[in-house]
This record gives sequence, structure tokens and C-alpha cells, in this order.
Amino acid sequence: MPDCLDNFENGKFVLPLGQLIQEEPWEVRRFHLWYMHAVKLGMKQFVMRVPKEYFHLEDDAYLSVVFHDMHRLLRRKNLDVAQVTLFTM
Repeated sequence: MPDCLDNFENGKFVLPLGQLIQEEPWEVRRFHLWYMHAVKLGMKQFVMRVPKEYFHLEDDAYLSVVFHDMHRLLRRKNLDVAQVTLFTM
């Protein structure tokens, strides 16, 4: 599918349309819709707040998440512990 490349390209679908509609939970579809809107505004990453309770920290933590990493995560390619932790939050 030309809109969903195997390698990440900003502004292109991160998952095939059929998979988004038929297989993925609503949270993934919601993220994908937001992503498509955000890249049109020029965004390449976003900041995520991690509540301090998740990792027993003194204060909340803030992580910068790049859309390329979300593409790898949703495609289940080259995952590492940090990406899996991010997805489970």
C-alpha cells in the first residue's frame, strides 16, 4: 500500500488501513488519527507524562517520544525494553 510504507516516513500511515480498521483496538486507531493530524502541523515527536507512581519516583517524569519509534512499536520491529514499557503505560 503506497500510504503505508514498511520503513517510516513522516506523514504516512503507520499501519495498513485494513489492519487499523479490522484488527487494532480503538486506542491505536485514535493515536493514528491524532498522529496524522499532528504531522500536518509539523510535529515529529510528542512529550508524554509518566506518573511518579508507575516507577516509584519523587516527581512525574516526562519523556520525548519520536513518531519513528511509535512506527517501530506498532509494527513490532526491533523492540527494546523502553519501547515495550512505553506501550504498556
